[in-house]
Amino acid sequence: MLSARKIGVGMVGLGGVSFMHEAGYQEIPDRARIVAVCDINKEEAVGRASPYGAAAFTDFGEMVKHPEVELVDICLPHHLHYKAARSALEAGKNVLLEKPMAQTSAEANELLGLARRMKVMFTVAENTRFVKAYQEAEKLLAEKKLGEIWLVRTLVCGSEVARLSNPSSWLTRRETGGGIILDAGVHSFYLMQWFFGGVKDIRAFTWNRVKGPQVEDNAVMVGHLKNGAEFQSQLSDTVMSPWNERLEVHGSKGSLFIDQLNDPPAKCYLGEDDYDGVKMEGVEYDPTAWKYTSIVNEVKDVVATIIEGRAPLVDPADCLEAIKVVEMALKSVSPL
Repeated sequence: MLSARKIGVGMVGLGGVSFMHEAGYQEIPDRARIVAVCDINKEEAVGRASPYGAAAFTDFGEMVKHPEVELVDICLPHHLHYKAARSALEAGKNVLLEKPMAQTSAEANELLGLARRMKVMFTVAENTRFVKAYQEAEKLLAEKKLGEIWLVRTLVCGSEVARLSNPSSWLTRRETGGGIILDAGVHSFYLMQWFFGGVKDIRAFTWNRVKGPQVEDNAVMVGHLKNGAEFQSQLSDTVMSPWNERLEVHGSKGSLFIDQLNDPPAKCYLGEDDYDGVKMEGVEYDPTAWKYTSIVNEVKDVVATIIEGRAPLVDPADCLEAIKVVEMALKSVSPL
């Protein structure tokens, strides 16, 4: 029997990804309702609040005080994540924080400790955990069908050329959270933490395709995983295709290939003579919706977490580990 309780949601930061968060709440009107929104653009805040009869704010501190807000959903630029999450946690609110968890591991670790002390739900909007292909891959790896894992390769790519070409964009500066290693690398590092126990060591090579920004828009990283496998990870903000993620896992008995733009998107090959391979069941080709669906499902899980009193599927401690790998990678950088 479903609980009759509805979680009051306050959303802050009404940019692109916030629409997908909003869609998640719209899919569970019996469990959640948007009671407040906040953005520095007053007109945007009023417009987004109107369909729900929600309160519109331009001051985050005032929104956090709203008595009906139980869950604060933070979709701000990266450099504002730590400050906003800390403020919401200190107010005793549950928090869903867009990735990356923070700009530094020290900030991320502080948020974890604060959430524990306040005894509230805190998690990160790491949609990787809700991508169907990865969920099925987890089962395959648990069954050890690929044998001992020897090599892992990841790719996250798409185009941020328009925003990187805008000097006023926060994506162009390190101090405001720019740089593809922090922005997109956390997805790959979270995946490696989830599947393989995390990254042991890393070396990064970076370059810029777009002239002007102070941060890297392309990166290649290599290293070792804690399970003994080698890994190679590539990130690009200058690929002129729909946003895509690719994962290859190569083991002593077989290989798994996941690519959201391929049909089928997930296929397993068991041995050097298996030319046909096997399509991964339950993973459908949907290049326009795989990312959207994963974000909607992460939002729904967060609401269920609060109502059911259980732990969220995304452990923020794993997201802290991803930030540590970002720091290791940036420290190791050799420009190309």
